[in-house]
Amino acid sequence: EQEEVTGLFSKDCILPCRFPPGHDEVIHWRKEDKKVHSYYLQKDRLEEQDPHYRLRTHLFHENIPSGNASLKLSNLTMADEGSYTCYVGTVQDGTEVEVRLRVRAPSSYALEYQKTNTERRLKCCAFLTYPAPNISWVQGNISIQETDREETRNGVLYSLRSDQDITNMADTYYLFSKKPAESSLSVSEHLFSVEGGSTVIPCEHGNDTASTDGFSVVWTLHRNSVTSVLASFNGTSHSHQPRVQVHESDFSLMLDGLTADDSGEYLCNISTPLYTKLTVRTLHI
Repeated sequence: EQEEVTGLFSKDCILPCRFPPGHDEVIHWRKEDKKVHSYYLQKDRLEEQDPHYRLRTHLFHENIPSGNASLKLSNLTMADEGSYTCYVGTVQDGTEVEVRLRVRAPSSYALEYQKTNTERRLKCCAFLTYPAPNISWVQGNISIQETDREETRNGVLYSLRSDQDITNMADTYYLFSKKPAESSLSVSEHLFSVEGGSTVIPCEHGNDTASTDGFSVVWTLHRNSVTSVLASFNGTSHSHQPRVQVHESDFSLMLDGLTADDSGEYLCNISTPLYTKLTVRTLHI
């Protein structure tokens, strides 16, 4: 038999091993020539255990009589990747199971919008992930080359920043990883309002419901190279500045008592476990 297991870096995982129940169980877990864990005469036998696995392995003793020799491996490292062999011998039978372990560090993405007097730029950051992230950009429906890139390493983990200059304010920019679209940016309408009045700034969003775990919305104002957090939503609405409120049905931003100082670029950043989406609207008072 062969099993395949994917574990998360620094977390615990279980390598499965089932066998026909019998008497006088002898259990040996190995990875190539390394002794990972041994058990016989109803006790763990760790005298010859490889030091890499010291204090990190655990059998479920209460389940061994029912045919379960699965191994819990704690605090996973990238060096734990590979093929493991579980051998179980009883008076009645002998069983060998091969388990392939893959270790991954989940990607965490963030989008940053930057504007100067001469250019607009979108920065995408992937933090502490393994294997190395693979990022590509699409403008409208055409693949484009990134403007700049910076990759760093922290041990075996990768962090990557990929920059893209915004050259067409009418297009939507998409950022792709190895899965479907991870992130996108819409830079569109100019909105016009008058002092003393009110306005509603729409936010583009997918079909996800706001009850989805990990769903959040953050509204910020970008003006004169200064970014201010206005409001947020993560199941309930929160206002961080006076005169603003997030509409909970469509995540639009409502502003009252407008003044000339409210002119600027308003950014709506929606984040879910599957994607992030950034919408930029320019408001003129």
